[in-house]
Amino acid sequence: MKIKPAITALLTLFISFHVLSADELNPEAVGGRINLTGIDTARHIYSLRGEWQFYWNQLLEKIPAAAGDNIQVPRNWAASKQYSAAGYGSYTLELQGLTPGNLYQLYVPEVLSAYKLFLNGKLVSTNGTVGTERKSSHPAFLPKTVLFEAAEKEELVLQVSDFHYRKSGIWRDFHIARPALISAYYQKKLIIEAFLVGLLIFVSVYHLSVFFFRKEEKAAFYFGLICLVLVLRLLTTGEQLLTYYIPNFPWEIARRFEFLPFSAVAGLSALYFYTLYPSEFSRTFLKYYEIGIIFFAVVFILLPIRISNHFITAGELYFFAGLLYSIYVIFKALRASRNGSLLILLSMAVIFLSVINDILYSNQIITTIYAAPLGFLVFILSQSLILSRRYALSFKTIENLTWNLKNFNKSLSRFVPFQFLDFLDKGSILEVELGNHALREMTILFADIRSFTTLSEVMTPEENFKFLNSFLSQVVPVIREGGGFVDKFLGDGIMALFPHSNDNGLKTAINLQRAVQKYNIARHRAGYIDIKLGIGLHSGKLILGTIGETDRMETTVISDTVNVASRMEQLTKIYGTTIIISEAMYKSLKNPGLFTFRNLGSTEVKGKRQPLIIYEVLDALPQDERIKKSESKPQFEEGIKLYESQKFSEAYNLFQQLLSFNPEDEAIKLYLSQCQKALAKVD
Repeated sequence: MKIKPAITALLTLFISFHVLSADELNPEAVGGRINLTGIDTARHIYSLRGEWQFYWNQLLEKIPAAAGDNIQVPRNWAASKQYSAAGYGSYTLELQGLTPGNLYQLYVPEVLSAYKLFLNGKLVSTNGTVGTERKSSHPAFLPKTVLFEAAEKEELVLQVSDFHYRKSGIWRDFHIARPALISAYYQKKLIIEAFLVGLLIFVSVYHLSVFFFRKEEKAAFYFGLICLVLVLRLLTTGEQLLTYYIPNFPWEIARRFEFLPFSAVAGLSALYFYTLYPSEFSRTFLKYYEIGIIFFAVVFILLPIRISNHFITAGELYFFAGLLYSIYVIFKALRASRNGSLLILLSMAVIFLSVINDILYSNQIITTIYAAPLGFLVFILSQSLILSRRYALSFKTIENLTWNLKNFNKSLSRFVPFQFLDFLDKGSILEVELGNHALREMTILFADIRSFTTLSEVMTPEENFKFLNSFLSQVVPVIREGGGFVDKFLGDGIMALFPHSNDNGLKTAINLQRAVQKYNIARHRAGYIDIKLGIGLHSGKLILGTIGETDRMETTVISDTVNVASRMEQLTKIYGTTIIISEAMYKSLKNPGLFTFRNLGSTEVKGKRQPLIIYEVLDALPQDERIKKSESKPQFEEGIKLYESQKFSEAYNLFQQLLSFNPEDEAIKLYLSQCQKALAKVD
């Protein structure tokens, strides 16, 4: 697994979301105003950070004449100790310098913990219910975008109330740009988070499945649960995917999903590392550490969010302590040369740095991004690699045995088509017994090289074998690609079966002729004469089975269908055609309109009481020959009707006309000869 390129690509994606908004010329708000004159909102995204005006315990819709307090955005309003975390107020910001009449779009992050947004006194966005007390307010976290047409001056007023969360106010940057840029920015953030969620679910299901089928793999079980818990965290942070897809999802439950991973991931990680390195991991530490984890789990699950969220920092520090001990354990494992310890140490270092970053960022000590998802992604990829390597080592012996068995089966399939095993309902050649048989309905194809005797007379036995193998290497793959398989090699001929589709059988016959045409081009360059192939097809019921005796048997097909198909191939010599099919084959086609046929009339077949109607397939003929036969088809088939109605003189005259149009048509010559014989008898 190539981890480094994947991590680099994902890191680039994460950074790209913030590079757009990190323009060096980004203006800052001062005293509740921000001058956006001259900014390029078509190419860059700008943040509305800086000094906003703040009006404590007031819910405004327009900017009042009286000035409010300057407050830094983004920042928790309680950070300065001037306001309590629980309460309500209004933020105001005057946007100057936008081009009147142009469309702009705002990216509005989740504001803690409910808001109403007004532009020039008009309500444009809400999240949750803003209230003046806890009973009248309802929290909700969901980033949104707001589209608006700019006026000469835009007054942005944001009513905010918070009685449920330890932090309040504007938590992340507002952004502004032209609509296409903001939409792309927002969609990218959603896509990357959805990708991470999907990846975690996939990895989780995979490792839990490994444990389900092999209970000894406890490391896979804990690792799968870690990934599953992290899914809850990703769904309820950042762009709030859970609320995005389910807008009415209860806020209290979503916050429990956000907080629970601090305890669950810490506890499961301890169990995971204990399973990997039991000699280095202290069982006593594990016991007392898990007690603390249970405490935090009870707090996050049972207590109201307005209380439990105050334990988040303690939970983060507790998790951090377990992380430090795990790194200590991995150092011990590295000294003991344990499998995968170096890779785990590197991935743990990434998590260590990302967790420190997130703790500092969540407490607004530094201004970065949430890096834990990326850190855990690195960890997950590395752990997947380690666990995969363990599985590989465990199954190495089995793989060697499997490799030998596959080679044996591959060699065996060269002599006995595996399709026969399927028809006989046998899982292995070892199960096949003398007399096993099955009744099926399918298409049989016979193909034969024309004038092979003449060709072989000028070749040595060795050259004969080389020629046949060279020819078969060109045509057999065509049969396989068409859904058929070769039942027998008949010296200079082939017998193939098509069990699934009669249409595919006919398509394959056409493709065989085209393959021969390409093969002839190579032969012509080498100075060899061209070869021709006659193909006959018939469909019907047949019996597949084994014949012979106990110590020597072979698979075969027995049916009158086989005899008729063979007769169709032989008739191609008489009629001078490339492909002939029976009437039964013609009627069994699901899409006969895809092919071009010419009725050759009826013919007697040995073993059949009634004559069989046969059809020539024109699709594989050279273009000139195909055009001539297609154009003369109505007159040709009319001539056959006259002949079969014993109107030999009229038929003779019509065939004479057709022969002058197409002198190379062997079927016309055949019917002319038969007309002459019939007229001679009449005379």
